[in-house]
Amino acid sequence: MTDLPNNSLNDTSKRKELEIIKASLYLFEFIFITAVGLFIFKMVQQNSEMKKNVQYFLLCHHLLCCSLFSCFGVAYNTIRALAVESPRIVFWIIFGVQVAIGEGVLITLTLMTLTRCFAVCWPFRYISLVHAVKHKVMICVWIITMFKSMCLLLIEGIDKTPEDITMGIILILFLGAIIIVSYCLLWREGKHAGHFNSSTNKARKTILIHGLHLSLFLFPPLIKIAVKRSNFIFNLTAFVVFSLAQCFSPVVYGLRNKELQTKLFNRWLFCHKKVGLTVCSWNSWPPLSTAPNGGGGAEQV
Repeated sequence: MTDLPNNSLNDTSKRKELEIIKASLYLFEFIFITAVGLFIFKMVQQNSEMKKNVQYFLLCHHLLCCSLFSCFGVAYNTIRALAVESPRIVFWIIFGVQVAIGEGVLITLTLMTLTRCFAVCWPFRYISLVHAVKHKVMICVWIITMFKSMCLLLIEGIDKTPEDITMGIILILFLGAIIIVSYCLLWREGKHAGHFNSSTNKARKTILIHGLHLSLFLFPPLIKIAVKRSNFIFNLTAFVVFSLAQCFSPVVYGLRNKELQTKLFNRWLFCHKKVGLTVCSWNSWPPLSTAPNGGGGAEQV
């Protein structure tokens, strides 16, 4: 009988530790993704061709979703870890918005894969179709995910029900199936274009990297939703894997891009030259012609 209070205390302390670790990892994610995301946003905004590219449009939305997801994760887990007294509606709103943004992260990943597939497999339809509906699709994604999450919270609260678990599994499996089919089509198209050996090998390497990243992104939440009872180590491991996948998103889809790498290198050269000129001008000041003569006329012949 005396073991029950001890077990409950241990569970409470472990839950609090998990919330603190989650809040810390979310904070690190938020800082890293926001810093890299702002850099990519600025580069895209300053280039007219990149602004028109659907891939960069979706990449910016994906990074925005990742950053906001981490931000609300910091708020939610910090409130729970510190046991802050606040109205229950605050928990509902923060949790609901985070769930909606989390779905937006997966949906934008799926849309990025679909647009890449359309661009390679059906290039002529890609120009007319994708560019015409990109803004409408993103607006619909934001509205539908927010509306669905808020309705579920108002009806059921933040407690999981079997229907919620089933819906979450179906959504992740559906998006995962779309991503797998898209990459299979890309792989097949790469095999058909086998005479371009260097670019084909690079495309295969990119597909493998994206596939590994997406598996780290999709499997932890899928397992977490499917498993009803899990221990501290399992929850922590799943969350760390998911956090690493989210942190790698700006690198995998942004900084690995050849065009972005070129822009980054050019900007680095520009800043390096600018700093070099500033240092040179500072070292050569004041000019020799205007330098004061030390010691009166000692230097005069």
